[in-house]
Amino acid sequence: MLHDQRIWCVQQAQSPEELAKWLTEHTMCCCCGFELGGYLFLNDSTSADGAQEYGVCRKTASAGVPDVQIESITFGWCGYEQGLRYIREILAGRYDSSDFTRPVRPRLQSPTQHGRCHFCA
Repeated sequence: MLHDQRIWCVQQAQSPEELAKWLTEHTMCCCCGFELGGYLFLNDSTSADGAQEYGVCRKTASAGVPDVQIESITFGWCGYEQGLRYIREILAGRYDSSDFTRPVRPRLQSPTQHGRCHFCA
């Protein structure tokens, strides 16, 4: 991920379909993140006006927190169907062992903890 000092406000997504809709049809704040099936989709965009780029991180069983980035996807360039296909592939584990994987330590907060920051103001 480009932004190792960013703090993400993470919300639970209810389904791959809901997540695909949010990631491909909406422009989200740069501090926005979603969790689904042990994976986090963290907005890694450089600005709210830029393409919506998401770092995809996986929680390892031993850590219980996201500690490996497995992919980076520009969902802002995807239509709904393509975004949904990527999400389903991620949830099926297809990217877990890619050459792209690297250790990360994202800083995460719940919506209650996060409140409002300069990205969401």
